[in-house]
Amino acid sequence: MPGKNNQSKKQPPSEMIRVPVALKEAVRELSRLHRQGRTTELLQEIQELVTKLDSSADIDGSTSIKQLTQRVGELESRLESRSDRELEQQLAAMSLRLEQLESAYNQLIIYLNSKSKGRQSSSRYYQPQAEVKIDTYRPQNLAKRLGVDPETLERIRVNAKKPEEFISWSRGRDPSSLGWRYNPESGLYHPVR
Repeated sequence: MPGKNNQSKKQPPSEMIRVPVALKEAVRELSRLHRQGRTTELLQEIQELVTKLDSSADIDGSTSIKQLTQRVGELESRLESRSDRELEQQLAAMSLRLEQLESAYNQLIIYLNSKSKGRQSSSRYYQPQAEVKIDTYRPQNLAKRLGVDPETLERIRVNAKKPEEFISWSRGRDPSSLGWRYNPESGLYHPVR
């Protein structure tokens, strides 16, 4: 009979859950602290952190994105006055990184909004609901993105026998592998996925 009392007081087995790779080390640390008997403290701190994140109107990522946008603008203005190949490469890399950060920031906002509204579906895993759209580009900006000068961009577009040839060429040079189509009415380039 004493064995039965011990079994009834025994805690249930741990539940296995999946966590994003980025959080793996943090979950291990939480588990270690739990094994040390600091569960109550952990739960209080986690609840405070979640509350702070949910109530935060301006997440730190937005200021980083604003700073990167400003830096890209500064590089573009410097690039217009100089034709430095290294500067062009840095600008293309920063533009790509900015697009990635904007996408991640938007997905984080969507995720946090969905968490504050409660569970929306029966799925237990987060799935991004929106992606950042790349808008149109002026010829000068697209030329910078593709790593060519505006005259070369124009010459290649005009000499292409079909629009698909230009789309294919631009897709090969674009950091995100986007193709580009020219709209003569607006004078702007539009992305083709």
